[in-house]
Amino acid sequence: MDIKIIKEAYHSRRHERETLLFHGILKKVRIVSNHICYGLMPEPDEEVEQHLTINNEGRVWFSGYNFGHGGRYERARSRNFKIEKVDTDRLFGAIASYFGNEYDEIFATDIGSWVMELTNIEGVTYKYRGSLCADFDYEGSDLSDLVRDTVGIDDLYVFDGNGKPDVINKITLDYHRVTKIKPGQRPEGVAWEFVTWDYAEHLIIDRATETLEHIQNLGTGCKVSRKYQVEGGIENLLENFAAEELFSHIEGNSDDVIDTPNETRDYKITIDYKRNPQCVIEGSYDKNGLPDDFADFAETVFEFIRFYGMGEILDPSVYGKVKRRQSEYIFCSVTFDKGYKSYYYLTDDDSIEVGDLVLVPAGKENHEAVVEVVNIEYFSEEDVPLPVEKTKRVIRKCKDEKFDLSEWE
Repeated sequence: MDIKIIKEAYHSRRHERETLLFHGILKKVRIVSNHICYGLMPEPDEEVEQHLTINNEGRVWFSGYNFGHGGRYERARSRNFKIEKVDTDRLFGAIASYFGNEYDEIFATDIGSWVMELTNIEGVTYKYRGSLCADFDYEGSDLSDLVRDTVGIDDLYVFDGNGKPDVINKITLDYHRVTKIKPGQRPEGVAWEFVTWDYAEHLIIDRATETLEHIQNLGTGCKVSRKYQVEGGIENLLENFAAEELFSHIEGNSDDVIDTPNETRDYKITIDYKRNPQCVIEGSYDKNGLPDDFADFAETVFEFIRFYGMGEILDPSVYGKVKRRQSEYIFCSVTFDKGYKSYYYLTDDDSIEVGDLVLVPAGKENHEAVVEVVNIEYFSEEDVPLPVEKTKRVIRKCKDEKFDLSEWE
């Protein structure tokens, strides 16, 4: 063997580091992902392997290989292109940081595999491998998705095999009602018979802006808008809905249904996914015209909105609250589960508020019961509604505990 070839081979082996933490500044990334696993043999035209190379200047080389004939893979597609330097730097920073620290290696025997080479600017190459089921999370983002988004190839296998379910990025619900109202009396000389009320609502849930917006168009020149921007909350809300299943079936109305006279109610739902094409659903806004799971969707969104409520600025329990004088007694009006009558209890705890659950002695035997505070009043000694010495006292406020009121009846 030629001595030059031996030296080059030795030099190559010396500069490879197997499964060590990456060090240095990343110059090149090469990922080979193979989708072959136990099971039926792939069809000749089925893509089974992908090669992806990216350098620090943003140059990208990609090839996809089909299973082919005779045991040799056949290259079915190939792309060479360039991405923005700022996007390359962001991706390379994430990869270098992730594989520069300890991480969990995942290996499985019944799934495809990936092999990656990271080369730094000094020419040292680090090798990594694993199974195509790796969920590498980098600062809240999936590393496989980051690669796909950066290079603009949605069906890359990368580290996870691209087998995770799709996610919903945005849901837009448009509701439109047109009602023709026949007035009791018409002005003389007019040609119209009906007054038309054109009413619309729009609901937009957007993962990118982390906002939920509800807009009402009540009529000409009258619009009401409510916008909720909740970091992390919108993402959690959208995660309640499975991309493959949401609004997947509509029963539909029979041909002989009777429409409401002088009124139409229609809707349009637009769903934007991370990977799949946009989906648009339209129909009549009624039980059978809407998707079967619309009621569950509506309840989930309503609960989200109701949690944040209308604030405190117009709440009479806030602006109407009187500060207690030191000499006054605190009387809490409480109700027992499923009860309508309220009962007075004394307390010295100024932190108790309307709506709180508190533990009180109840009945002749003074057994402990959990009740809800429905009102709080302050009384001077001469104005107390019940004798202080004969009024039972709140034991404590129920904090950070989940109580089933039925267990305390």
